[in-house]
Amino acid sequence: MLVTPPASLLVRSLRFDGGWSLHAYRILGTEVAGVRPLDAVSTSLRTAVDAALLALVLGLLAAVALDRGRGRGKELADGFMMLPLGVSAVTVGFGLLITMGSLPGDLRRSQLLVAIAQAMIAMPLVVRTLLPAMQGIDERLRHAAGVLGAAPPRVWFSVDLPLVARSLAAAVGFAFVVALGEFGATSFLARADQPTLPVLIGKLISRPGADNLAAALASSVLLAVVTGAIVAVIETVRVADVGEF
Repeated sequence: MLVTPPASLLVRSLRFDGGWSLHAYRILGTEVAGVRPLDAVSTSLRTAVDAALLALVLGLLAAVALDRGRGRGKELADGFMMLPLGVSAVTVGFGLLITMGSLPGDLRRSQLLVAIAQAMIAMPLVVRTLLPAMQGIDERLRHAAGVLGAAPPRVWFSVDLPLVARSLAAAVGFAFVVALGEFGATSFLARADQPTLPVLIGKLISRPGADNLAAALASSVLLAVVTGAIVAVIETVRVADVGEF
């Protein structure tokens, strides 16, 4: 059941005008619906990198705070961290759009707005990947480093960071994959002349014409291949049983 949808996309992308053809993949280098699909790939990759890095920074700070936190406040904060997973991505994007419009320096026309929205959606996954790894660190190691004269920042970089490094790599990968395929918030935040690949696929599906359908099929296969490759890399660096989902 899981293999059938991507396999169907692959087979359909290789069929055109009643025969086998690479026509759909040749279209990726031409302008379709006012945009070259390969340009949309570049936009998606660039935006996903920005979103993954932003999600990593915010998620890491949140995970450290939750790891060191105590009491009822920690439980409430942990619940709020999961809020983007509990509401629609469209709601998150619309709320972000309204918020940015009321702040100095209007970012509503900036491509950075898309990366911020994707980072907000990906951040809970970063926290859920890093927090168990941090909670698994033996507190005696931190105490020993402190006794030897290491300040708290030095303790974190000397003790915590080496032990959670692989989890950090997995967290970046998860955030990148989520950002790369995000559609809900991105669909109305992305600029018309700079859509991400999922947004372009949605636009192509809604337009009539064999070339539009062929480009949508080839773009979907390309997105699946990139995402699958990243997930494979994550599995090679991820520590067994790291992460709570």
